[in-house]
Amino acid sequence: MSDSKINHKQEGGLRQACRFWEPGRLWYTAILSAIVLLWVTLTWPHFRAALNWTDFGRMTILGLLANVCYCAAYVAEFFIQGALPAKFWRRARLAVWVAGMLLAIVITNYWIADEIYPDFSGASKLSPVITHAGGQGSNLNFPAPLAAVGFLAACGGLFVAVAAVLIFWFARKPKFARAAGTAVGIGGVLYFGLLLGFSASSHDRALVLGQEKYFCEIDCHLAYAVVDVKSEARGDSKNYEVTLRTRFDETTISPHRPKDAPLAPSPREVRVIDSLGRAYEPASMTGASLMTPLRPGESYNTEMEFRIPKGASGLRLLIQTIPAWPDRVLIGDENSWLHKKTYFAL
Repeated sequence: MSDSKINHKQEGGLRQACRFWEPGRLWYTAILSAIVLLWVTLTWPHFRAALNWTDFGRMTILGLLANVCYCAAYVAEFFIQGALPAKFWRRARLAVWVAGMLLAIVITNYWIADEIYPDFSGASKLSPVITHAGGQGSNLNFPAPLAAVGFLAACGGLFVAVAAVLIFWFARKPKFARAAGTAVGIGGVLYFGLLLGFSASSHDRALVLGQEKYFCEIDCHLAYAVVDVKSEARGDSKNYEVTLRTRFDETTISPHRPKDAPLAPSPREVRVIDSLGRAYEPASMTGASLMTPLRPGESYNTEMEFRIPKGASGLRLLIQTIPAWPDRVLIGDENSWLHKKTYFAL
């Protein structure tokens, strides 16, 4: 028996792969935990408000998610064993582990610096990703960075898996081709299961005067609120003058972000919806455009006039990002399939 076959027998299979990856998981967890401890220690007492059971629970969930991400190593293992000679397996595993570890370090530091650190500047809750204090709302019911990373990972995984199916098929390795095809199916079921699950768990909600709706794309910086509503009957219609405030919440930015750097809002769609589902677009808009850039702490008002038939009832204002790809398939996005909306009651 050749040396290559002996090595393949010794190192191949799931059991032997686990002997490499699971000790690596311990180092992975220890390094990421050390990063968190360094942040807490070097910025103390900034994170003192986070030392409560609620936030410990949230941190535990994030740690579990990090370990779920680590399981992607076994996807890499599949390609390592299928595409490389056995003598290169260990070096390939080590290269994948180092690359994944560096990526995890970057993501962990970004998450803490940009998503968590700003939210403890006097508050005791994490970033306004899903719900907010004071009854505020959001365009998402799933953490925005995870939704974006999950979508990119799904696209990347689909591309790699389809390429693997083709490569293994033409290389006359049907066993690996079938396994890659099965992985595509399982990944698709999991992703769309999460997508439809979070849509099913959502519900329509109407915010009252002054309550804010945060828009989370990657960061949850911009908040919108209806601050004034006036109505006047004119013939067969009733005119509504709605004042909408757009605000850049300065408490949601990283301390390293320049305070004078402007942020341009994404295109928004504004409509009034009645109890029958009929939509009414603004007849006129005055004041600042909804596309006007803001700096942290700045806000502006936009006045909109709607002409609504007198018989219409249950009026709600809907402001949302103009539905487009990839919003339709982002987990938790209110523009995704079957997801309910956050409105402003009029």
